[in-house]
Amino acid sequence: MESDLNKQHPFIQLLSTLDEKGVVVTDSVEGIPVNEESYVSPDMLIILCHLGRMLFNDSPKLTFKAHDVAILLPNQLGGFSQQPSADYRTTWIAISKKFHDHLQHSYPYTRYAPRYRRHPITPLPDLQYQSLCHAIELLRPITQSKSIHRDEMLCNLISIILNIIGECHARSEIGSSYSLSPNEQLFNRFYEAIIQHHGESHEMAFYAHICCLSPKHFSEIIKRDTGISPKGWITHFLAARAKVLLDSLEDHTVQQISNLLGFDEQSSFARFFKRETGMTPREYRSRRG
Repeated sequence: MESDLNKQHPFIQLLSTLDEKGVVVTDSVEGIPVNEESYVSPDMLIILCHLGRMLFNDSPKLTFKAHDVAILLPNQLGGFSQQPSADYRTTWIAISKKFHDHLQHSYPYTRYAPRYRRHPITPLPDLQYQSLCHAIELLRPITQSKSIHRDEMLCNLISIILNIIGECHARSEIGSSYSLSPNEQLFNRFYEAIIQHHGESHEMAFYAHICCLSPKHFSEIIKRDTGISPKGWITHFLAARAKVLLDSLEDHTVQQISNLLGFDEQSSFARFFKRETGMTPREYRSRRG
């Protein structure tokens, strides 16, 4: 399956400056940044849909439509499974991994964040949609500010934005309450473990041990609760992460990227990547000429 970056997409164009700026707001975004089923971004994305709709690649697949907001946390597996409608218009807030870590330490919002791993889309009532639009209006000029208080102001406003979204998410039918269920806590622990240890182990039993469950019980709970087996989650994450590294680490050889991803041999990585994408790592890298 051939995949490629949409180089004209505003998000792809701002990536080179995101680390420096920390937070970037992009308006009137029409298309999608990655023409493939799934990807993993190292940064955090808040996407507010104003018009139109698109099918979001999740389990189950969800429709992302007007007055919905999607939050993709750093290293979250995400993607869109079809082209958007002709009237599709969104605003993107991109937050670098470094700024996200600073935000977490300064203005914790952890009571909501784990839910976004499972349910990234939140429908907003009209009042909260308008409040979010007003908050973004305030955020936009601050991202361009030279003030010595810029980061503090950004943290405050993003904290407000995340709490508006978080309260709507917790009160929605999906959220239903502020507290996480035991199964939601288990999935969040599992996913965070994949992010931290995917270069160390690809085995389901390894993650079951981290979650203090037998492999059989662990597998049954994850598959029943998400519709995807633990091995499936690990595989999807590795494939998406491999694409990111092949695109972003141009000075690294395929062997070096294979090592970063925890494969014993480059040939094993090549077989895995070919099976998941239909291309070898070198073919994937050369697809853009």
